[in-house]
Amino acid sequence: MHKLLVIGGSGFVRASLVPALLSKDYNVTLLNRGSQPVPGTNQLIADRNDPFAMQQTAGRYEAVIDTSAYTRAQAELAFNIFGIHAKKWIHLSSAAVYKETKNHLPGEKDPIGGASVWGDYGRGKSAADEFLLSQEHTPAIALRPPYLYGPHNNIDCEQFVWARALTERPIILPADGRTKLQFLHEEDLASFILYLLAMHAMPTCAVNLADPHILTIEQWVKMLCKIAGIKPDILYGEDVAPGIPPRGYFPFRDFDCALDVTNYLENFDWQPHYTLRDGFTQTFNSYSQEELARSSPPTFAEKEIEY
Repeated sequence: MHKLLVIGGSGFVRASLVPALLSKDYNVTLLNRGSQPVPGTNQLIADRNDPFAMQQTAGRYEAVIDTSAYTRAQAELAFNIFGIHAKKWIHLSSAAVYKETKNHLPGEKDPIGGASVWGDYGRGKSAADEFLLSQEHTPAIALRPPYLYGPHNNIDCEQFVWARALTERPIILPADGRTKLQFLHEEDLASFILYLLAMHAMPTCAVNLADPHILTIEQWVKMLCKIAGIKPDILYGEDVAPGIPPRGYFPFRDFDCALDVTNYLENFDWQPHYTLRDGFTQTFNSYSQEELARSSPPTFAEKEIEY
């Protein structure tokens, strides 16, 4: 039984990752603030930003999965304590690390540093990636998914759309609805991490990880509403909300979040289990319609918009 450390492990990603690890008989230790103990795991309680508290948790683990490093300082502190003994380091990064690219989807060789739209989040994740991928004695992979989704999503994205459709409210799309989106199911993220753990020799590299299919925001909304059996009332921000930031009335920005995933398709013997339609159908079926209908009240911006 291999000893694993999961740093974070108390939020959205944990809900699929930890059961997947336990199903393979890994000995799993969680390091977080301890607010949500998980049966079957060992628990270390510490604020990952506190060097003294982190040092008190020091131990030997064959692999570390860090789901919550948002800055170089967080990644470096954790790595300096646990990385010396680990044989694999798996870091949950983000598509937000890439700078703006023109006329192509960003690939792993494109410059990082975060597009301006992602602010400190993109810059912080980029700095964490750069530190981890520069280490020589412990193989490290930076996983860069776009939008994650699934039954345990605690971020109001697909639920936002279903809530408005089920309550017959208009859905306002950013700009003209053509912004590109790409997704990864939470269970597919867990599946790829299991794949990496099983590799005999894991490389040090970044990996863009997503379902290969890209949708526009309008296609995504229509797919979600078709799954729910409802015809949506769609409006466009450029028509009814000019000058209002899209995040004021929709979960996503008017900025493409899609990646070139050629690397994993060609170099890793792994494929997503879920198609987008199947994955979002499974997600929709995990809720009651009554729960969805009351999950997303009108935003402040929506209250100000005259339809």
